Amino acid sequence: MKEKTPQASVLYLTPAMAVMSVAVLATAADGHWSKKEIERLRMMAHLQPLFRDIPSVEKFIGSRAADLRAVGPKVLIEDCRKALTPRMRETAYAWAVDLVQSDGAAVSAEHIFLQELAVKFAIPGPLARKLQTAAAAPRRTA
Repeated sequence: MKEKTPQASVLYLTPAMAVMSVAVLATAADGHWSKKEIERLRMMAHLQPLFRDIPSVEKFIGSRAADLRAVGPKVLIEDCRKALTPRMRETAYAWAVDLVQSDGAAVSAEHIFLQELAVKFAIPGPLARKLQTAAAAPRRTA
């Protein structure tokens, strides 16, 4: 992912905006948005009670992507960290893991993103590994 020069953020993020921003960051971590990742993101948003009052999931995702382009990933992650409680940081991390794994092939950049996110969000290593295992289990084919 192309880095912008870090700057002070002017974003105010609700918990819903912050979780979706982390999801957008995870989807973009490898430098492109796969069709499977986008489909999974939409489906997750429709199922998550946090987004029940969002009139258009697609527009909401687009506005989070615009935030990413405006402030860059490092500033956006910090804004998300500030906007979320420790429990909601775990939720956002779990979403990120699910999205990274959704296209079946997590690449190096995505692994690095998840490691950095776990550190930034203070997700303990054992919990991060459990969330990764839990997200992988439903995708097994044999």
